[in-house]
Amino acid sequence: MKKLILLTLFSFFMVNVNAQNLSKHQWKNRLILILVDDATQLELQAQLTEFRTHSAGMKERKLVVYQVQSNQFKRGLSADNEWINSNKLYQKYKSDDSPFEVVLIGLDGGVKLTQNNILTCEKLFAIIDAMPMRRRELRRKM
Repeated sequence: MKKLILLTLFSFFMVNVNAQNLSKHQWKNRLILILVDDATQLELQAQLTEFRTHSAGMKERKLVVYQVQSNQFKRGLSADNEWINSNKLYQKYKSDDSPFEVVLIGLDGGVKLTQNNILTCEKLFAIIDAMPMRRRELRRKM
């Protein structure tokens, strides 16, 4: 019984630690955090639709999306992905009282953009494509 309890606690701790650690993406992925008060918000649904519509461009630019609420988050654009209980991402990246916020984190782990309205892929791609690391990626493809 003790082993089962210890295993359960250890598993919970590891899921919680890994789930909140965005540093695993550093130098591999750019991140988009969509921070909302409620998963049913119209802005969230509109933002997800915008990103889904441009999924090829998102993939090409190595973008990973996190949907973040005050006490839970999930990775990806799918409604089927499971929510993970945690408030750490929300507390760390939520910058004001707005019920909707989008944060772009670069390959280096630094915050590149924060805004409180829908982020169009046109604007997002223009910002990323102007970054020195992205320019190098494009030159290497030629």
